[in-house]
Amino acid sequence: MTTEAAPREGAAVPVAEAAERRIKSAKRTLEVLEFFAVTHRPATVMEVARALGYPQSSTSVLLGGLTRLGYLEFDAAARSYRPTLRVLLLGAWQQEALFGDTHLLRLLEELRRRSGFAVLLGMRQQAHVQYILTLRSPRGMVPQEQRAGLLKPLCRAAVGLALLLGLPDADVARLARRANAEERDPSLRVSIPALLDELAEGRARGWVESSGRVVPGASVIAMPLPALRGHPPLAVGLGGRQEVVRRARAEMIAALRATCEALARAQK
Repeated sequence: MTTEAAPREGAAVPVAEAAERRIKSAKRTLEVLEFFAVTHRPATVMEVARALGYPQSSTSVLLGGLTRLGYLEFDAAARSYRPTLRVLLLGAWQQEALFGDTHLLRLLEELRRRSGFAVLLGMRQQAHVQYILTLRSPRGMVPQEQRAGLLKPLCRAAVGLALLLGLPDADVARLARRANAEERDPSLRVSIPALLDELAEGRARGWVESSGRVVPGASVIAMPLPALRGHPPLAVGLGGRQEVVRRARAEMIAALRATCEALARAQK
């Protein structure tokens, strides 16, 4: 029987392994920045590590590195970190190019303030929807399962369904078959005829709702955003506890429509 020899000390790391390590490091860096985008407050190493599921030692090294690069600042008295203006400047050019004086983040913050619900902004990643921004609210807290950067089922999450509203049925069916093939739990696979019926109703009224299909007890109402120059399609949702959403549905829909109309005016 042969055994694989251990790498010699000082031997070069295989190319694929080295690439995987770099990808993992980049992913963790972005998740740290997204963590601050969601929480809107300084955080200690332990708080970041616990929220993201990282080892405390590597989290400390990562936060220290981002501080040396100028993306975070460290408060020695509170032992906490927070983003600097360098993070804000990373995307400032795109905000100006897309919206001029009407900044998307400002509108979404206003949507959260007016509605009192959590705000979810997502875009399609193959057969999934990825939340690229989540804004918490005291009334409709965003659970850990819905933090920015996570992938959710395209054909069950409301923000994903909103992204499907603009696609032909043939494309929707193709994506649904792919999503079903990737879903390990047969009970979570979607009926394609039922999905197409739901989307037809959603196109007629302009919005869709998840009704607890992704996070039990929580519901999200979502709409597609107006087309943005040079950017993939986006959809926005408002979410909270199911019973609260049921009572406030009309107000939530009105708030979402007002935000979409403001973005449409900014594109003219």
